[in-house]
Amino acid sequence: MNTPLNCDAQDMLEAAILQHRRLDVIYQPENGEITTFQRVLPIEINSQGGTEQLAILTTDNLGGILKLKLDTAGIHAFEAKDFKDPKIQYNKKNEPSCGI
Repeated sequence: MNTPLNCDAQDMLEAAILQHRRLDVIYQPENGEITTFQRVLPIEINSQGGTEQLAILTTDNLGGILKLKLDTAGIHAFEAKDFKDPKIQYNKKNEPSCGI
């Protein structure tokens, strides 16, 4: 079972959205395969039906733009691989949840 992101991770995602920072995201939905999304643009984070979701923009293999919604509980790690401050980097391993 996936656990919710902790409060610090949620704050970093919100900062990435406000600053238009691209992220590399490692994601695994319940009972699914691990997927890596590279250089995606997070555009909003919200709750829907008791589930917190992160909306991202990415591209498909033909160069089209896709909007995907990821359950934040399935996010294992993310990082903005740029040289801007603040540093945005998170790894769920051994992190307590926010308790929301």
